[in-house]
Amino acid sequence: MPLGLTTAQTEILRSDLFGGLAGVLEDLRTPEKLSDPAKNARNGATFVRLLEALDRLEIDLPDEEARAMVAAIADDFDGNSDYAETTAIHDAHHALLDRLGGAGTGCAR
Repeated sequence: MPLGLTTAQTEILRSDLFGGLAGVLEDLRTPEKLSDPAKNARNGATFVRLLEALDRLEIDLPDEEARAMVAAIADDFDGNSDYAETTAIHDAHHALLDRLGGAGTGCAR
C-alpha cells in the first residue's frame, strides 16, 4: 500500500525510526540486562521493515507489529510533548483570527 507521506513527514519518520533502531541495537549489546532480548530483536526487525517501507514509499500490510510499535511511539510522543497544548493554542488563535477577518498583512506566524 502506498504510504502517501510528504517528503518532510518521511524525513521526520526516518530520523525517528533510525533513532529507535539505534536504541534497540545498543540494548542488544548487553542482552543479559534485558528482560526479553528476543522481543528487542523483533522490535529491531520491525524498525528495519518500517525504514525499508519509507525507502520504497509503500508498506506491506497487514503488519500488526509495525502498527502496534507506531501506535506506542505516537502515544509516547503525545504524552511527553506539549502537542495538545500547542495545538489548542494554535486552534484558538486561528479561530479568533478567522472571526477577525483572516490573516491579512502584518500577521506574523
